[in-house]
Amino acid sequence: RWSPIDELDNPNTPSPRATPKQTTTYTLTATSPDGCVQARSVTITVIIPECAEPFIFLPNAFTPNGDGKNDELCLRSNIVATMSLIIFNRWGEKVFETRNQATCWDGRFKGKLLNPDAYGYYLTMDCINGEKFTKKGNVTILR
Repeated sequence: RWSPIDELDNPNTPSPRATPKQTTTYTLTATSPDGCVQARSVTITVIIPECAEPFIFLPNAFTPNGDGKNDELCLRSNIVATMSLIIFNRWGEKVFETRNQATCWDGRFKGKLLNPDAYGYYLTMDCINGEKFTKKGNVTILR
């Protein structure tokens, strides 16, 4: 028997899936056929991320040199509902744009690797909690 049963998908199984909205301690009480009772508890800590850094992370530099390390610029966050990332060169020309967090920039424009330089970006996001996040800055291509 699980207690409390709130936020458990099936409290009648030994391994239910819990989705608490706040930190909750669940207790499993088991009774053997001869009446021996044992109880064990587990606490699930819920951390509600803010629609802010460090829960939203866009590196300020990357090295698209094909070595398999930091070859792409990717937005890292678990709280993205929708997003837009636009990257510009120093003349204001758009060199990359995505609305998909899974789409990373490989440092190319029109199929060609760009030179090491600083590129401006504009990031806008709607977070899963309904809040909005906006950031402007620079990202540097290093080689």
